Amino acid sequence: MEVAVWDIETSNLKADFAVLLCAGIKPVGKEPIMLYRGRSGINDKKLAYSIKIELEKYDILVGYYTLGFDLKFLNIPLLYWGYEPLRPKFHIDVYRIARQLFNISNRRLATVAHFLKIEGKDHVEGELWMKAALEGDKEAIMRIIDHCKRDTEVLEKVFNRIKGTLRGISKT
Repeated sequence: MEVAVWDIETSNLKADFAVLLCAGIKPVGKEPIMLYRGRSGINDKKLAYSIKIELEKYDILVGYYTLGFDLKFLNIPLLYWGYEPLRPKFHIDVYRIARQLFNISNRRLATVAHFLKIEGKDHVEGELWMKAALEGDKEAIMRIIDHCKRDTEVLEKVFNRIKGTLRGISKT
């Protein structure tokens, strides 16, 4: 079974007012595959399709709040540009697992990783997002791509730490 951890970065949280900036897809135990568009205005057609094609290679997708955000967001440009939406064969949303396992201050990936003593999660200031999304600032875009890569690496470590608990998780 091929398993990959994934994450996307976008210019806004609402897909009808945003574009995809990049995606990190990390086959478990391997290096991340980073897909990004550089700066091409509002046209994220090629990037959306590339992400879909890459994700469809895997039997199991693992993400963090991907059922609440990433999958929903990705499917909007896919449909807009005339493609079929992504329908994962099997998907594990680690956020939903953390919500059931951990009674901690919040369920953000950074908090869960810190709780599990996993390092590497970073923070990106809003100004950097604006420079990447609105100005096409190459340095800002590269920083967003690095942030996405780190997210996939941290998530893989979190997933590896908690995957043994999956049998006891309810489907809610």
